[in-house]
Amino acid sequence: MTAASEERAATDKEMSILLVVTLVSMLLALVMTVIAWRVAREERRRSEARVAALAADIQTAVAASAVGMRAEPRLRAVTPTPISSGDLFAAGPSAASSRSVIVVGVGLFVFATAAALAVVLSSGLRTRTATAPAAPVLQNQPTPTTGANPTSSVPLELVALGHQRDGDRLIVRGVIRNPSSGGRTDRLTAVVFLFDRDGGFVTSGRASIEPAVLPPGGESTFLVTVPGAADVSRYRVSFRSDGGIVPHVDRRTRS
Repeated sequence: MTAASEERAATDKEMSILLVVTLVSMLLALVMTVIAWRVAREERRRSEARVAALAADIQTAVAASAVGMRAEPRLRAVTPTPISSGDLFAAGPSAASSRSVIVVGVGLFVFATAAALAVVLSSGLRTRTATAPAAPVLQNQPTPTTGANPTSSVPLELVALGHQRDGDRLIVRGVIRNPSSGGRTDRLTAVVFLFDRDGGFVTSGRASIEPAVLPPGGESTFLVTVPGAADVSRYRVSFRSDGGIVPHVDRRTRS
């Protein structure tokens, strides 16, 4: 399976999960809406029943007064009736219960929505990470020679190169030439990179090349001393100016 197909399969899976979470959230919201509606309807029915009971009690008391009956016995008989007082005190818990159900439903809906949003954000982040170009890996390599000389596109010529050891120091010397077809090069610097026997980078050194201006057709020597070179097995030379890397070609005579 290729990377593209794996990425497509992962995206499809994430979208399926998101769809399921969304459907569950909608279903949960619908269920909580129905529950809240039924609780409100039941509360309204109980309230209407309480009002009807109170109205019936009032009408009974009025009728008794109209026929000349004493109201005191009727009041003593009505006072201990548990229906009216029980219903009145039961109204509070019913309202609190309905409010609790609504609050729980809203909380569950918010949680489901947050979960869906988290899935969307994580999916987008992984997609951007997968499609973003990989960062270049830094390696212990000498400076590449693909840079351009700001004053000339003609590379310099390395005419001679040699080295010698002085204790743990490595002394590298050579001759660099600017071709007659090249442009003027200012403030040229020779850079030497040292490597161990496994090809790992050890250290580097640099030195300015005199004179400061190397005209077309001119030659100049350079000498770079690099300390800490006891375990060095090879080295590489490059050249730089204020504008960056200056390319060069090897023109040494092979014996």
